[in-house]
Amino acid sequence: MQTKLSLAAVLLAMIFTTSMASADEYLIYVARKDTPAYTAAQGKANETTVFAQRTLHKALRQAAELLQTGPHTVTVLVAEGAYVGKAKQGVWVIPVIDNPEATLRLVGGMNEDFSARQPFAWLTRLVTREGRDGALLQITKKSKLKELVVSGFLFDAAPSNAYDSKTNSLLKGQSRTYPLMSLSLIHIDHLVIDSNIFINGAHGAFEPYIVPLSANTVVDITNNCFLNTIIATSTKATSFRGNVVKEINFVRNSFLLNWPYNPDPTSALVSAINLYHKDGCVSLNIEQNLFAFNPGGALQHDWPEDRMPEITLNKNLFFMNAGLFEDGADDGGVIAGKLGLNPKYLIIDLETLEDDFDYTVNGNVVMDPKIPIAMADLQAADSYSVERKNTVLNDVRRLFGLNQDGGTVAIANFAPALVYDPSTPPLPTEEAAKGYGFQPSQLWSP
Repeated sequence: MQTKLSLAAVLLAMIFTTSMASADEYLIYVARKDTPAYTAAQGKANETTVFAQRTLHKALRQAAELLQTGPHTVTVLVAEGAYVGKAKQGVWVIPVIDNPEATLRLVGGMNEDFSARQPFAWLTRLVTREGRDGALLQITKKSKLKELVVSGFLFDAAPSNAYDSKTNSLLKGQSRTYPLMSLSLIHIDHLVIDSNIFINGAHGAFEPYIVPLSANTVVDITNNCFLNTIIATSTKATSFRGNVVKEINFVRNSFLLNWPYNPDPTSALVSAINLYHKDGCVSLNIEQNLFAFNPGGALQHDWPEDRMPEITLNKNLFFMNAGLFEDGADDGGVIAGKLGLNPKYLIIDLETLEDDFDYTVNGNVVMDPKIPIAMADLQAADSYSVERKNTVLNDVRRLFGLNQDGGTVAIANFAPALVYDPSTPPLPTEEAAKGYGFQPSQLWSP
């Protein structure tokens, strides 16, 4: 597996390095001081169109300076390793960019000589800390861009969370209430969130909360791993001067163990993706994703069907969602929602969705993907720690106290700290399920 990933990544890196020929395009290499990667970065820099930086926050500032005028593109390539932010604050801010012709690409997961990329093996960790004062990655308000790409980073909120010392369950009230990434109503024509790992978020991963620059604005959320995050994401964007986002595409993402806002069936926000009405987008495409073990359901549908955008659900895998509602069925919880004015959540399985709704629903499957999950050691992690002891659960149902032969789910834990372990990634081990969810070989490229 490692050999195949490396070969694919080399070709990708060649695309990055050979596409910087224009004077309107800039390349910034980022690597930590005193590493082979920084030595490699220095060797590539010409201080005219190619630069080297030791910290990501300085690279973001330089990128913003280069993008203030003209149809420029800045690509920031970040080597694997742990980055702690300015003064170890554990947050990164992209300064205001007021240029609707500009393109900014933030690309992590590069190896030590920048010849290859594999963000699911060579982790570019954004390491936060207790008391962080905002999202790990923040776009400054009033920014305007043609395109923004964020690809190949690990966002882990665990160091800023509080956990019960006996059970390792999340203490949400004592954890930071910021998402992992904040888009801050950026005005944009194309947003790409690709091949990232969002884990242990106590208040969501992110929302595509953008302002469309035109009627052709597209949001692509592709090939990400959403793991153990409260209210992972939504389809909420906003309209502007009559423009609505043309389409939001969720393609090849894994949604695993994402939790409701509160661990009870009356919580206002429960599912992995909260579906917004048609003011958020004209078309919503959900394809080739993997939804498994999300206690509040895969998709939350609270608006009436006639208020919704055009929705397509094709070739997704669903397994054991909606355990919060004591639904132990394998195909339960494709949708949890009030569909308007229902006082309680309706739990909708795949067959009911196909038969009773006017959405395009084709080729979806129900099966156990058999995904291993790594749990963090009960001992509290240091705010700057990047390596934690962990225990691998080969059957995620053990986390719920579920009888392995099936039956009703009993939630015995609430969002206990998990880890992303590249030696045991949360990929399906069931052969028939391997084409669903994030794919290490399918990385974004320009």
